[in-house]
Amino acid sequence: MVDTTALESILRDIERNEGVQEAMLVSLAGTYLAGSFPKGVHVDTFGSMFAVLVGSAETVTSEAKDALESVIINAKGTRYLIVHGGRKALLVLRLPLSADPARTKQAVEKYVPRIEEHL
Repeated sequence: MVDTTALESILRDIERNEGVQEAMLVSLAGTYLAGSFPKGVHVDTFGSMFAVLVGSAETVTSEAKDALESVIINAKGTRYLIVHGGRKALLVLRLPLSADPARTKQAVEKYVPRIEEHL
């Protein structure tokens, strides 16, 4: 059973400690589990699109006989970094444009075991 309260606490720690503007957890099927998201978005649609993106990226890398590490979306005003939040979920991070996605990915890896405990 998902412990939403514990997951929310972990995601707030990520936002506070790792320079992340918003941290959200989405199931591999695209269901919103916990965390922050931009105002005005429909959270279910927003979350499911990240799962679709990662699924597509995994297909591409698998066909190329490689493994997916992350997906980065660069927009004009922000950047999204999507990484696996364990075996059951995706960790979606909204970053400032000045952030280094590779450094952020490395920094948040320490949170993944805690996330998995509560999924």
